[in-house]
Order: sequence, then structure tokens, then C-alpha cells
Amino acid sequence: MDVAVLESLEVLRRGLEAMLRQLDRIGRIECHRSMEELLLMASKAYGGEWNPDVIIVSCCAPDDISTHVRTAFPASRILELVTRADPEHLAMAARTHADGYLMVRDITETTLDVTLQALMRGELPIPAPIASYLLERARSSEFSPSPHQPYFSPRERDVISLLLEGLSNQQIASKLGISVHSAKRHVSAVLNKVNSPSRVHFVTQMLRDDRAPAQRF
Repeated sequence: MDVAVLESLEVLRRGLEAMLRQLDRIGRIECHRSMEELLLMASKAYGGEWNPDVIIVSCCAPDDISTHVRTAFPASRILELVTRADPEHLAMAARTHADGYLMVRDITETTLDVTLQALMRGELPIPAPIASYLLERARSSEFSPSPHQPYFSPRERDVISLLLEGLSNQQIASKLGISVHSAKRHVSAVLNKVNSPSRVHFVTQMLRDDRAPAQRF
């Protein structure tokens, strides 16, 4: 797995690099302060052909770095670092186009490794603070339900809550005390009701769209 880090804070950038070098599954590592540095390196060292599997960015970047990364490296997965748990910062993180999130305070070699593996499996890692923020926002009175929105059963609402936490079918089954087959059936029902092709698409839309499906609670 090739990983690039875009982080302006040197202490965090160097810390991430040190942890990444301890992970056996990591191949090439590039750590830079800005998108410009990363693009320049890719051009000089690889003729512009290098496409990292994961690019780690900070949601504290001065501009919409995730959009720039997505444009320059469309095949790369974006892991966004969230530095604070206050509502304003979580709202900023939730509006980006990342493929996964990790709280800076939770970063260890183990959590970094687990999160990167989840990204490569096509899952969407979401820390508890962001998941809680989404649920609170979805249930708040600022949204007015539409009569065209589908009805979710109580069990499906439970499943949606766990999907927001990035849990697998096996983990959902364990949390709810049901079989994996039942968990798969409930997940499929939720995705079908919102015409979503995958759980990743479903949760990504929750993060990107202010009128997300969970408001139908």
C-alpha cells in the first residue's frame, strides 16, 4: 500500500511518517507540507504517474484540500484527520469529500493500521464524534421531513446508526444480537429505500448532503 501525507504541521507530519514506517503493509511513503510539493515530487520522481492508494490530509487545511486531491488523484482514497470534536469543526469535516476519518487524538500505529485496512476494503471509517454529530444533525428540528421520504422501521433506524459508525455486517449483527444474514437483509433494505448502490455511497451521501437520508428518522 502506497501512502502520501499532506500536513502543514511538521510535528504531526513527522509523527505520521514514523508510524507509517512501522507498518509492514505500507510500501512507498511520501510526506509533504502542501499539494504543490506532492505534485512536484510526483512529476520529478515518477513522471507524474505515481498514484498513492491513500492520501492523508487534515481538515484544518486553509483551502478545500480534499477537492484538489480528488482532482489530481482520482483513484486515491482520502483519509481526513479531524483535530477537534467541537460542532463547528465536525461540521467542517462532515462537508468534505473524504473516504474515511480519523481523530488526531486517537492516532496510534494500531488505529492507523486498522483505518487504512478498512479504507482498502472499501469501508468508510467514521470516528464516534462525527457519527454522533451526524445523528444529532439528522434528528434536529432544522430539517423538515418530506412526504416523499421512505419509512424506516425501528430496526432499520438501528442499522442506519451503526452504518454511520462504519460497522461491518458482522459487527452490526453482533451489536443488535441478530444473525449476519439478518444484518445483511436490513442493510440491503435501507440501501434500496434510498436507491444507494453501496454502504459506502450511503454514508458518503450522509456526510456530503445536508438533506441526508437519516433525517427520515
